[in-house]
Amino acid sequence: MPLDNSERRVVYLKRKKLGVCPRCGGKKRKTDKFIYCSDCRAFFRSYNEETSEKQNKKRKAVYSKRKKNHQCPRCGKKLGAKYDNIICKECLDKQYRYNYGKKR
Repeated sequence: MPLDNSERRVVYLKRKKLGVCPRCGGKKRKTDKFIYCSDCRAFFRSYNEETSEKQNKKRKAVYSKRKKNHQCPRCGKKLGAKYDNIICKECLDKQYRYNYGKKR
C-alpha cells in the first residue's frame, strides 16, 4: 500500500478507472452501483458501527456527568442554583438560531 496521500490518491483513481475496488483491487460485479466491492463495504459498515458505538457511550457518559453536576451538557458551563432548564441560555439560543434562523 502506498505510504503518502498523493500516492494513495493515484492508486485509488487508477483502480476506479479500471473498474475494480479502489480499496483492495478486487473485482466487483458489473451490476453493482457502488464503487467498493461488497467485502470492503461490509468492512466499512462494521468499522463505522463500532466507532459510533464507542462515541455514543462517551457522549452519554459526559452528558450524564455534566447533568449530575448541574452543568450544561453541551458546553459544560456551570448553571446557577435557581436555573431550571437543563441547557444553558447560550446553547439554547444557538440551537434556536440553528433551527429557526433567528434569535429568540
